[in-house]
Amino acid sequence: MSAYPLADDLFGQYRDLVQAASGLYFPDKKRAELETAVHKSLQTAPDGLADPTAYVRYLRLGATAHARAELTRFLNLLTVGETHFFRDSAQFDALANHILPALISRKREIAAAIGADVPPQLRLWSAGCATGEEAYSLAILLHELIPDITQWRITIQATDLNENYLAQARQAIYSDWSFREARAQQIRARYFTAVPHNGRDGYQLRDDVRRLVTFAAHNLAAADFPSVPTNTTALDVILCRNVSIYFAPETTQQVVNRFHQALVEGGWLIVGHSEPSLSTYSAFTGQMIAGTLLYQKGKTSIPARAQPTPPGQSAVPTPFPSTDPLAEVQQLLADGRSEAAITLLERAAASQPLPAATLCLLARTHADLGHWPQARHWCERAKVVDPLFPEVYDLLAMIETHEGRPDAAIHNLKKVLYLDPARPLAHFHLALLYKKQSQVIMAQRALKNVLHRMESVPADALLPNTDHSAGRLTAVAQQLLEEMG
Repeated sequence: MSAYPLADDLFGQYRDLVQAASGLYFPDKKRAELETAVHKSLQTAPDGLADPTAYVRYLRLGATAHARAELTRFLNLLTVGETHFFRDSAQFDALANHILPALISRKREIAAAIGADVPPQLRLWSAGCATGEEAYSLAILLHELIPDITQWRITIQATDLNENYLAQARQAIYSDWSFREARAQQIRARYFTAVPHNGRDGYQLRDDVRRLVTFAAHNLAAADFPSVPTNTTALDVILCRNVSIYFAPETTQQVVNRFHQALVEGGWLIVGHSEPSLSTYSAFTGQMIAGTLLYQKGKTSIPARAQPTPPGQSAVPTPFPSTDPLAEVQQLLADGRSEAAITLLERAAASQPLPAATLCLLARTHADLGHWPQARHWCERAKVVDPLFPEVYDLLAMIETHEGRPDAAIHNLKKVLYLDPARPLAHFHLALLYKKQSQVIMAQRALKNVLHRMESVPADALLPNTDHSAGRLTAVAQQLLEEMG
C-alpha cells in the first residue's frame, strides 16, 4: 500500500495526465510509484499548490511557461535512470563483433563507390539514453573499431524525456558505479581522466569521444519521428532498451512501428530483454547473434555499383532498359532495394537528360539512406533543369536541417510554399523549425496553416513520400498547437 495514497478519481487524473504528456503508463500495480512522485513534487511545488487537487489542475492547464516547466519537473521524477557503460554484455558483444564491423565495412564500400571525397557515414540513436552511458558506449566502440574515425561522418543521437539526466550526460563525468562491466573497466584508462566530482572521485570522458554524441530532449510517445527536424531518419542502429516497458501496449506498438520507419533497410533495433512479446516486432526479422535476440529491418547486400572496376577497364554506364524505367525504379523502391534504384537512376543520368522530378526522386532516395552530399548534388542538378519545381526546395530544406542550418532550411521551405502553398508537410516542417528556434508565433501560424490545409483531406489518406496518414498529421499539429498555448 502507498504511503501517500490519492483518492481514486485524483489518481486517475494524474495517471491520464502523465500518459498524455509522456506516454508513461501507471496501471494500478504501479499506483504507489505515481503517488510517491506526486508527494515528492508537492514538497517543492510553487506557492499555493501544495494540495494535490490544485496541483493536478495547474499541471493540466499548461497554459503558461511556468506550468509547462512544472510539468517537466514532475515528469522527471517518474523516469528511472539506471544505466552503466556497456550494460548487457551480450548485446554489446553482438554490436562489437558482428553488427558494427559489418556496417563499417559496407559503409566504406558504398562511400568508395560513390567517390573518393565522400566520407563514410553511420547514424545511431540511443533512445531513452538516461545519463548517457549507453550513447557514450557506442561512441567508444566506434573509436575502437574505426582507426580513421576522423574521416567519417558519425551521428550518435541520444534522447531522453528527463532534462536532468540530459544535463548530467552532457557533463560526461561518471563514478565508479558506471564502470561495473568488465569491458568498461578495461577501457576506462584509455578514454577517461580522473577528476573530482561532487566531493568524490569521478572520471571525465575524452572530448573527441564526447563530441560524437548529441543529446536532445525527446518524448518517444510523441508522433514527431521519424523526421529530419528531430534527426531521426535514415538510421543504421537504434537502441531503445527497457523504455517501452513503461508504456501501454498500444503506445509501445506505435513507437516500434516508427522505429521501423526510421531505420534504413538492413538497420538494427536493439531492445531490452524484458520488452514485450515477439509479436510487437513482427515487422522486423529476429536474429540470434552472440546469444541475444536482435531485430533487423529486412536485409541488404553491397550494391552492384560498389564493386570495383577491373584494372585497365573503364566503367561504362548502362542505359535504361527499353521498358518504362520509372516503373522499374518504383518497384525496386517498393521491394526495399534503394541502392539498386540509385544505381539505375545514376546510370540513366549519365547517358541522357532526366526531368527534375526523376532527379528529385534520386536525391530523395539518397537522403533516405543518409547520403546527404549525394542528395544535395542531385537537388542542384534538378534545380538547373527546373528552377520552379517545388520538390527541389523541399529536399534542400531537409538537407539543410540535417546539416544544422535552420535559417537556410526555413528559406527553402518558404520557396516551396511560394511555389505550392497547399503543401501541408512543408507548413508542418516550417512549424517545427520555428518551434526549435523559439519563434512561437511563427510556429503557431504554420501549424494553423497545416490544420487549414488538412480540412478537406480524408484522415486515412497517406501523405506524399511518407507512411504517415493525414489524420496523424492533423492530430500532431493540433497537439503541438495546444502545447504552445
